[in-house]
Amino acid sequence: MTGSKILLESGTNEVELLELYLDEGSGDKYKRWSFGLNVAKVKKIVREADLKNFSGRKQDGSISRGTSSVDTQNPLVLGMFEFMGAVIPLIDLSGWLHMEPVTNERRMVLITEFNEIVSAFLVSGVNRIHRVSWQDLESLQGNMAKYAEGTIIGTVKLTDPDRILQVLDLEQAMEDLNPERDKAALEEVEESLDCIYQAYCADDSRSMRNLVKNSLERGGFEVYGYPNGIEIWNELEEISAKVEKTGLHVSEFIQLVVSDIEMPGMDGHALTKRIKEDPNLKDLTVYLFSSLINEELLHKGKSVGANRQYSKPQIATLVKQARVDLNELYKCKP
Repeated sequence: MTGSKILLESGTNEVELLELYLDEGSGDKYKRWSFGLNVAKVKKIVREADLKNFSGRKQDGSISRGTSSVDTQNPLVLGMFEFMGAVIPLIDLSGWLHMEPVTNERRMVLITEFNEIVSAFLVSGVNRIHRVSWQDLESLQGNMAKYAEGTIIGTVKLTDPDRILQVLDLEQAMEDLNPERDKAALEEVEESLDCIYQAYCADDSRSMRNLVKNSLERGGFEVYGYPNGIEIWNELEEISAKVEKTGLHVSEFIQLVVSDIEMPGMDGHALTKRIKEDPNLKDLTVYLFSSLINEELLHKGKSVGANRQYSKPQIATLVKQARVDLNELYKCKP
């Protein structure tokens, strides 16, 4: 599997989710948990038995070979294996979710790529692909939000049979496995205290939302962060009403929106399309910042009017360019 071949129309607010599952217990205590992952993040699915040159942990807990984008001493890293000429980590997804270890003999491995990192996750198995609207993805609420924030970004109700698909925040998983990566990315941002701008950022991943917010603040922005597209759009609708009432330009209230693409309720493409189609908001500068930027998504982002698009490792470039763009627009000297 190399990802879906179906081209989703720009701004339709749809996503294709791969359903994977983790099994716990046996007999009367058996339970199957269903999880979702954006198909665009999946490079390949292989049987664990087919892994090439797998190197697991030694008795002392060490891993003998290979380099990785994660801390190989972390107990969630089960070992390393070769994939397309590179050595990548195999991560214990059940362990990250604080579940019982996967023990069946037909275990599968999901090889993923996002944020320019190739990794793999051990699961019990996979089911099928579901094409759903982000509107059908419900954000976590109440106690569920407290319990699952940082692991689950939302849930989708499925039928035949009835079950709940929990959509994973694997970006947070990678942050947990290598917390120094985001610290290093933040340090690359040029610090500025001049010409403060106001920005909204939206990202359903807690780790990415914090990175964007902290990076923009380091670059001289006053930033308000939101966990999904619906919440940021609600704020922007209020600004649109103020622009309509006062006759002022949108830049008097907000100068920049930085949005992830995949989010509950409303994805980044749909959000951008709404902004650019609103006569009171259309001049607002919108950047898309996603772990999934590729040629197809660049085309989609351009078609809905995004001013710029960046992949998530490019946060320092994004902040620097935002200051250049806004300084030019509003004649503010850096």
